Amino acid sequence: MSAKLIRPLLIALILTVAYTTWAVVMDATHSFIYHVSGGLFIAGFLLLAIGFFSNMSANGFFKGITAGFKKQREARLREVDGDYYEDEDEEEELLEAKQKRASNRTTPYLSAGFICIALSLLLSFI
Repeated sequence: MSAKLIRPLLIALILTVAYTTWAVVMDATHSFIYHVSGGLFIAGFLLLAIGFFSNMSANGFFKGITAGFKKQREARLREVDGDYYEDEDEEEELLEAKQKRASNRTTPYLSAGFICIALSLLLSFI
């Protein structure tokens, strides 16, 4: 098991235990396995959400939003100073390196999310 996968699995374990404890106390009509399955599903869903948002951020999905704010700021600063210009964007190599680092952080969360959802599915058949 990769050392990078330990943190998301630990997060999943904490979320699963928290949900299962809460569900067992609040709802005694279902079995313990039922509540563990629900906890694994919720933990997996949250880890997938973190992984997908991280992936979108790494691939520049949110750059469109920030580009709009940057254009607005540039237009307002040009009203004040006609000679204003924006600095050059990041170099392509730096941008690719940043995207690769972000992608390396994304994979463990997606993997842990899929593992938790698969375990939840397997437990639901018991």
